[in-house]
Amino acid sequence: MKFLNDQEKALFLEIVARNDGVYDEKEHMPTQWRGENGYHSRLVNQTVHSTVHSFEYALDLMYRRESGDLLRAEEILNKVLPMQDTDPSHKTYGIWPYFLEETLEEMNPPDWNWADFCGKKIMQMLLEFKDQLSPELIRRMETALIHACHSIIRRDMDPGYTNISIMGTYVTLVSGEYFQKEEFITYAKKRLRKLHQFNMEHGAFQEYNSPSYTWIVIHDIAAMLRYVHDEESRKLTEDLNRLAWGCLAEHYHYQTKQWAGPHSRFYAMLSDDQLLMQVQRALDYQIHLVPLDKPGLSATLPNCFFSVKSKCPEEYLHHFMEPNHASMKYNRYLVTKDGKGDEIAASFLTKEYTLGTFYKSTFWNQHRSHISYFDTEQGAVYCDLKCLHNGYDYSSGLIATAQKNGKAVSITGFATDGGDTHPNLDLVRDACIDASDLRLRFELGGAVKDVKIVREKERGYRISIGKQDIVISIPYAAFGNEEIRMEISREAVHVNETGGHRHIGEILGLDLVFWSGTQKKLCFGDLKECVAAIAFEIVPAGAVAQSANVEKENGMLKVSMGELRVQAGLGARTLQQFKEETSAWIGEREYRTLV
Repeated sequence: MKFLNDQEKALFLEIVARNDGVYDEKEHMPTQWRGENGYHSRLVNQTVHSTVHSFEYALDLMYRRESGDLLRAEEILNKVLPMQDTDPSHKTYGIWPYFLEETLEEMNPPDWNWADFCGKKIMQMLLEFKDQLSPELIRRMETALIHACHSIIRRDMDPGYTNISIMGTYVTLVSGEYFQKEEFITYAKKRLRKLHQFNMEHGAFQEYNSPSYTWIVIHDIAAMLRYVHDEESRKLTEDLNRLAWGCLAEHYHYQTKQWAGPHSRFYAMLSDDQLLMQVQRALDYQIHLVPLDKPGLSATLPNCFFSVKSKCPEEYLHHFMEPNHASMKYNRYLVTKDGKGDEIAASFLTKEYTLGTFYKSTFWNQHRSHISYFDTEQGAVYCDLKCLHNGYDYSSGLIATAQKNGKAVSITGFATDGGDTHPNLDLVRDACIDASDLRLRFELGGAVKDVKIVREKERGYRISIGKQDIVISIPYAAFGNEEIRMEISREAVHVNETGGHRHIGEILGLDLVFWSGTQKKLCFGDLKECVAAIAFEIVPAGAVAQSANVEKENGMLKVSMGELRVQAGLGARTLQQFKEETSAWIGEREYRTLV
């Protein structure tokens, strides 16, 4: 482990001490709180013992090397290693449960990623500390790692699942070299060539511009460059490192220290100190984004934060050191044969604000499909468009957007074959949900104390944020026979939960309410219309925005604002129908031909 200064070492020691404080001497595992809205586990609102956190704590203990640390690390490993499923006849072969309190059979469902996440920690311990461990423990660790590799190979994750595709390649390739096992090496090198070709041809990762998961990728790439010996594999990995950093650098907003949207996967709304620490450390502190002596900084940093150091390629350094100039970029990060399923991301960055949108997307709570960031004297402000079912992000909400610079027009709708809180872990049955509330929300958070929302006309609003205004109008909305209304709200203490991650802060909401009242069944397939058209424009404070127009024809809704146009179905659609039928234009040019 390499520290760049004494303050980094002090932060590392605080991270390990944090786990010291929650270590359960009886169970030989650290504890943590499991809240609500996490994935794969049925456990909620209780103290649990995490397997992956136990492996991470064991690795950090080995790096700390204080008296008793190695003994405690061995106790942890002897407890957690046997929790792996080692029966090749089982579907869950090679993986661990999330928690001591819940078996693989009790999970909802088991998470096959745990072969990758747990396996890489075991592998790093063997690579760094084998000479300090007992022969019997080494044997057990090596056996567990081999089982994990077989699980990864059996699953054979495709390149579209970016972080696991790369992580599994890392684990099998480095394990193959460690064991001198040709089966693993041959598999991993073939997989690396495949994912390299896939991602380089698309010019971006499928987990596009993900502030949360791109860092996992960058971390694993850095580990590959540290441990992999094969020269061909190292060259391919260096290409992937440039690809990852290129995307992050192009979306970095100098003034707010935020990542411009859109984001395919993000656990927060605002970049936290962990992300800023990652950047300044990768740039060898050529820039200073967060003080290393900031009170509470170590509490934002995860276990094993310092165990591998990434490196930002030189060609991207200037993005983090210079203010942004106005730039509009379109990226096609997934290409399909007929073009109808192409994934396109649009990002506009200026010195004062950013706006990012996906062409066709959903409202899963890790997606930031329509998000903007603003610089104010009090700090950064975000504005994110959400679809909420009983207060939580509804994954089967659909959105199609055309954007140019600070203007965007969108049509939102509903899928008949998607999930509720997750795209596929809790599928909606018969296109019906039980709901006491269903709404669209423009959520504003961050430094929102002085942000104001004013109604200007029927379903037309102006949001004042520093030197900028957002002008929003809803030129058309329908939800069966329900009477739709707009609401403005402010919450001093709002909780955003995403996959077990919890963020608390003040928010303002501008809501389009489809239904709110007693709990009842809402069946989207029975509704002739369940749709909303949205016009969104960022203008200088007090400036006039363009007006929007709508048309209905043959079951389709068209919304336009200036040269921007979007067309989508009036009623609910399958996800495939949504991709095939929805279209957009800028002037006479079809949106998907922009890149």
